[in-house]
Amino acid sequence: MKRLLPLLLIFAFATGSVAQETPEKENKPIRIDRNHSTVGFNVPIVMGLSKVTGKFTDFSVDLIWDASNLEASSVRVTIQAASIDTGIDGRNEHLRSDDFFDVEVHPEISFVSSSILRRGDEYFAQGVFTMHGVSKDIFLPFSIRSFQDAANDSDWTAFTVNYTIDRTDYNMNWTHSSVDYFVG
Repeated sequence: MKRLLPLLLIFAFATGSVAQETPEKENKPIRIDRNHSTVGFNVPIVMGLSKVTGKFTDFSVDLIWDASNLEASSVRVTIQAASIDTGIDGRNEHLRSDDFFDVEVHPEISFVSSSILRRGDEYFAQGVFTMHGVSKDIFLPFSIRSFQDAANDSDWTAFTVNYTIDRTDYNMNWTHSSVDYFVG
């Protein structure tokens, strides 16, 4: 568990209900609601006695969503690695250094889907995840929750991804000199 980086992506989208019903707008990008969206993580440390939590504050999401035609759907997520925030300045600087993200050389973390699939009630985005200059094909499970806000003539949809990344797969191999289960 010392090398895992559970990543939580929650994106909320608000769209006018009229836009949802207009055919020519079905395959246009959906606007992210920055006030209700998070790219966060938590990493168990010290044999699971504690954990490092944090988020990336600068990210973009390009989402085209057509629930009735998933082949027309796609997602691109771009995260500015330097925007990492664990609430501790010294840890943030260490995570930005070449021990971890090396943001001067690898400023972005990204995911670009190649396909969106549905199996029963489960959705998956297959695509390429790139971090620290290493790209890998991954299969991201995600969930969708929606509701209609009739008072504001809007539809809200939340897409949630909960995925575990082994940072050593992306050449992030730093270890603490005296504590094996440590990040930052």
